[in-house]
Formats: sequence, C-alpha cells, structure tokens
Amino acid sequence: MTYLDVQAPAQKIWPALFAGISLFIAGAVTVSGVNMFGTRFGFGFLPLLVLAIWPRRANRLVSLFFIFLAGIFTDWATGGVMGQSSLVFVLVWGLMRPELRSAPFAPLGLGLMWIAICGLASLIMSMSGYFVYSVGPNFAVLGRQIIIATLCLPVVMLLRRGLAMRINDDEDWR
Repeated sequence: MTYLDVQAPAQKIWPALFAGISLFIAGAVTVSGVNMFGTRFGFGFLPLLVLAIWPRRANRLVSLFFIFLAGIFTDWATGGVMGQSSLVFVLVWGLMRPELRSAPFAPLGLGLMWIAICGLASLIMSMSGYFVYSVGPNFAVLGRQIIIATLCLPVVMLLRRGLAMRINDDEDWR
C-alpha cells in the first residue's frame, strides 16, 4: 500500500455547496410533521440522512461552515436548544469522515454507518436535552423519527444519485 492509496480524494466546492443546500432544505422539512392515530411523527432525523450521504470530494471547510449554519437554522426553526443540532451535525460529520470512506454507498456499509449515526445523534440529543431541561429523553419519539428517516433513506439516495449524474459528478457512484 502506498501513500497515494490512502490519500483523500481531491476536494471541490460545488459538492459541498449542493450538499449544504440540501442540508438546509432537510432542516426546513424538520419543522413539519404528520399526525396519525393521535401520535405525531416528526422528521427530526432527516438532516442526518444528508450527512450520511455527504459527498466524499466536498471541501472540508465549506462543508463545516454549511453544517454548522444548517444546525443553527434547524434549531431556530424548530424552537429547540440553540446549538444542539449544530453539535450533533458537526460531531456526526466529523466522526463519520466522508472523505475517508472507500466504498461510500455500499448497502451494508451505509446501513452500519446509519445505525452508528442514529445512535450517536440519539445519545448527544438525550444528554444535551437532559442537561438543559433536566428531563429524561422520550425514546419513543426518537425511535419514530429514526424509523421515518430510515424509510426515507432509499429515496434520498436516489435523489442524490440523480443530482450527481446531472452535474456530471458520478465518480462516487462507481
């Protein structure tokens, strides 16, 4: 194995820009929810889908900027603890390191990464929510949000693939 085999791919601003805009859109969708059978189903984990399929060749600084601002926007729009979503988004993005994935969209790898992202986000949201409000987490709500986001994962992957093909940036899809 040589140094070139472990080197991260070349960074570009356009993938980071498109992914950042997608993250803002997912944060805006987070505000809405569906009431069915007397239970509210929220979309709180949808922005994490965008982070799970973040482009490998996106510029790190531009990505970090968009991720932090999208977290602040999500907290502002949902009326949540200011900075909680930013903390979750930045930690998830930093720990999952999209530029170091060798096969970014292999089904098993994406599934395992999605489980890790959901676990990490649930842990951070539970702990930070407990420290701010001194109330334990509602695991039923977190579970419903994870299930809804997991069901939306194939749709988001198809949308990302269509966008990548449209802008002739399909290198990640081989």
